[in-house]
Amino acid sequence: MQTGRLTLQMITTQKLCCVFFSAMVVLNSSEIIREALVKKWSDFAGRPVSYAGDIVSGGGCSISLGDYDDVWRAHRRLVHSALQRCCQLSLHDVIERQALHLRKVEKPKGTHCTDKTAFYLNPIKAGIGLANHMLGYFQSGHKGIKDGLFTLQVLMDYQCSAVDLSEDFTVAASNVITTLALGNEYDKSSPELQQLHNCLNEIVALWGSAWISALDSFPLLRKFPNPVFSRLLKEVARRDEIIKQHLNNYKSQDNKHKVAITGFLLQGLDRHHNTESGVLLTDTHVHMATVDLLIGGTETAAAWLNWTVAFLLHRLEVQTRVYEELCTVLEGRYPKYSDRHRLPVLCSLINEVLRHRPVAPLAVPHRAIRDSSIAGYFIPKNTVIIPNIFGAHHDPAVWSDPYSFKPERFLEGGGGSTRALIPFGGGARLCLGDSVAKMELFLFTGYLLRDFQFILPESEPFLPDLRGIASVVLKVKSYTVIARPRPVTNV
Repeated sequence: MQTGRLTLQMITTQKLCCVFFSAMVVLNSSEIIREALVKKWSDFAGRPVSYAGDIVSGGGCSISLGDYDDVWRAHRRLVHSALQRCCQLSLHDVIERQALHLRKVEKPKGTHCTDKTAFYLNPIKAGIGLANHMLGYFQSGHKGIKDGLFTLQVLMDYQCSAVDLSEDFTVAASNVITTLALGNEYDKSSPELQQLHNCLNEIVALWGSAWISALDSFPLLRKFPNPVFSRLLKEVARRDEIIKQHLNNYKSQDNKHKVAITGFLLQGLDRHHNTESGVLLTDTHVHMATVDLLIGGTETAAAWLNWTVAFLLHRLEVQTRVYEELCTVLEGRYPKYSDRHRLPVLCSLINEVLRHRPVAPLAVPHRAIRDSSIAGYFIPKNTVIIPNIFGAHHDPAVWSDPYSFKPERFLEGGGGSTRALIPFGGGARLCLGDSVAKMELFLFTGYLLRDFQFILPESEPFLPDLRGIASVVLKVKSYTVIARPRPVTNV
């Protein structure tokens, strides 16, 4: 196999026969990634064989880790259809509800206001701010208006607290996907939610461990004790029990009037079972589709929201620009997803976060299912293909000053192109929930920046560390922030 570095189009090829017993190719530019995943999707739609992956995916029955075959295609069609039907009926309302609910986060005990925020505790100023917030609710025409009728004390407590918002973002993102998938919504303190989150977070963390990846690289290690792998097996069993209980509860209830992906999936199985193509999908496929949705719909959206606030603390003027745009264009009301073409500053912020910190910096590996080529290089069957999303999003041949956070690059004349963004992959393996994630980021970010200014607490000597924590999902290091309510909604 040829090895080389192309001008403007970088392809890194590394043959590791003595370790992986196969070829591995890392794709480092958007153009080459699109060639492999979109233009030649049928050549590179497979997944590498993985010992641990087979266990985590229920024997290859998941959309994310299952190999490309007739069963996988039927499974994806069923899940995609169910997701689309559910989203068309309720997605916007579900995200709106959770975005509004984020405003009701209570202050942790033992926190105090700083001098910097004391001005906003003036009851007259706070009263004006609250009146404008309520006016915005009525102007938006939101049906769930009583969700916004929280007490003034909660609003004041929230805006003067130095808090880590990561858990609140996780709950909000989780409630979007659990409402869509199961028709259930949870409170932050819910034991069910805590149990589910702890289990899924543990699986994601263990999945990124070198002790797990080594089992594929060195099969002999499977015969030796591996405490990390033992923990993974335990968490997978716990996960399956939790999901099984949720699905059984759903089946046992009268859900005729509940719009949920699970219902559409079960209807699909009952209606035809895909017997027309000779492929039989079972409850296991519904089970693993639910797992994929819960992990993908919670971890990625929450991570992106955390990154957004962290970057905004480094560039406070971007918050001001977004806020002024929202007030000017929308005249005080909350944004709808249909407003996105009228809000270029907000969209540029979201695009820059997606570019700068793709939460899956190295996308799930692909496998060549036949001999093919990429950028003129011969790629033999079974070669492992790794799309380096982070590298493509920081390619100096495409992005000027690629390691700087500059949302203005996506505004007119800024030189940035959304075509070079590939945060959700592409082709047959395009993330199922990409439309959900895009709407979530737009609405959550728009709602938060309309109502709050995020500032660094005086107790924090440093801005958030933007290097991130490397794992399956790229997360920002923990930080605290003050969400200070905007005193008025007009500029």
